[in-house]
Amino acid sequence: MSNISEKRITREELMKHARSKVCLPLDKIASISELRERVCELSPVAGLFKVGKGSFTRFGFDAINSVHRFGAGVFLDLKYHDIPATVRDAAYAATQQGIYMFNVHAMGGKKMMEAAVEGATKASEDYDIRKPKIVGVTILTSIDQAMMNDEMRIPGGVEDQVLHLALLSKSAGLDGVVCSAADLRAIRSHLPHDFMYVTPGIKGTTTPAGDDQKRVFSPGNAVRAGSSILVVGRAITDQPTPEARLQAGYEILQDMARYI
Repeated sequence: MSNISEKRITREELMKHARSKVCLPLDKIASISELRERVCELSPVAGLFKVGKGSFTRFGFDAINSVHRFGAGVFLDLKYHDIPATVRDAAYAATQQGIYMFNVHAMGGKKMMEAAVEGATKASEDYDIRKPKIVGVTILTSIDQAMMNDEMRIPGGVEDQVLHLALLSKSAGLDGVVCSAADLRAIRSHLPHDFMYVTPGIKGTTTPAGDDQKRVFSPGNAVRAGSSILVVGRAITDQPTPEARLQAGYEILQDMARYI
């Protein structure tokens, strides 16, 4: 048991801990009522819900409030990437919403990431609320080495660039990074024990992660590799019925629980 120190752990406790590590995206949703239905339906298998660019653009803070209404945490996935002053202000505003976590693009540079920490810290102090976790986006899981080298003109291997951006994120005071679970073997030994790893590109036990994901991992293997939070979307939400979606979610928790 790598993440829980107690000698005797019940299956229920393992599943509960696995659920706390699952973040389900609220993507491609047409109405706020549909968003609330999804959160209600899948709260048993997801402790966090990701409010991304689509849902936030459509529904604004109603999306965040809807997740909080069901007692779940929010990962605000807007990937801030701008001049430091703008990101500082955005981080301040995000923190006011009581979210669990938000992200910034690590390629925005150290000063920008430091500004995000400053904004979140100031809002936390001004409103006496918990400062959210801040994670730096390294290389998107939709990007493989050929794309990184040829299209983005970044030389070297993906893992080398992920490590560089992870170390930069740590030096800026961030809590962790967003990366593929496939990158963890190369970077974890260079970073603190309590550094967070948020890993998209997670496929189901019998279902894929999505055609646009290049570097994917199974849930159990992601936990074994050291993932802190697994972003699991289409492996659950593409199932045709509520019963099938819950079943897919529980199978993912069971796969994770083997390595917790």
